[in-house]
Amino acid sequence: MGVLDVQNLVIELMTPAGIIRAVDGVSFSIDAGETVTIIGESGSGKTTTGMGLLRLLPDDLAVVSGHAVLTGVDIVSQPKVFAKLRGRAIALIPQDAMTALSPVHTIGKQLGEAILRRERMPRAELRGASVRLLTQVRIPMPEAQLRKYPHQLSGGMLQRVLIAMALAADPVLLIADEPTSALDVTVQAGILDLLMELQVRSDVAILMITHDLGVARLVSDRIHVMKDGRFVESGEVEQIVGDPLTDYTKSLLASVPKLGHWDGEPKVSAQKSRVDVKGAVL
Repeated sequence: MGVLDVQNLVIELMTPAGIIRAVDGVSFSIDAGETVTIIGESGSGKTTTGMGLLRLLPDDLAVVSGHAVLTGVDIVSQPKVFAKLRGRAIALIPQDAMTALSPVHTIGKQLGEAILRRERMPRAELRGASVRLLTQVRIPMPEAQLRKYPHQLSGGMLQRVLIAMALAADPVLLIADEPTSALDVTVQAGILDLLMELQVRSDVAILMITHDLGVARLVSDRIHVMKDGRFVESGEVEQIVGDPLTDYTKSLLASVPKLGHWDGEPKVSAQKSRVDVKGAVL
């Protein structure tokens, strides 16, 4: 079942140097239970695409046109209606947990605020819901973690907190913006494993944004390679990583660290187990 359908999305940014077309007419779709990845180098337009879909770009600096339909609502033409869906039907997992979370509020307070966006509940119920979410994302001793501040947790634990906050409203679409870029390889694998496990359980659709083709090949059903605001290559993950058509995609493949033998086949795909990626080499 289709969750998101994007057609000819254009995002123009107003800068001191003039108007820049950061996203130039991209089209793609995401179905329930599917992971679609936009990959490209810094400045390619991939994060701007995600922030544009979330309508988190400043209205006075960004002009968005085209069509992007989520649960029957056109994000582009109905921004006020869509504002009620943000944080509910669609949620963001940002890339830097330490800056995404407030340093002066506890994990429990910030997670509780995310839960209350979905429904009001008494404090005792709210604490129980928070504990269940932290348990769902495999955070040990969840009751104790709720009392802590962000600086008291590791980067991997903080990323799990952000995932829990994104899941608080039971969304149909997650936008994961470089969710493992600030983490070491071992912790990266655990986060990707968690995302795929949650997807299997809930059938949530995921739009993954990354510069790392090693990450993309592990979790994606389809990949869109982005350069200068356009998709230069799109296809199933097996085709993109096994037989890339453009020199740009080949250069992205060449940049993947070779820490062990890789036969060219993704460890995770729609045809294989989407849960256990702990043993994969990134």
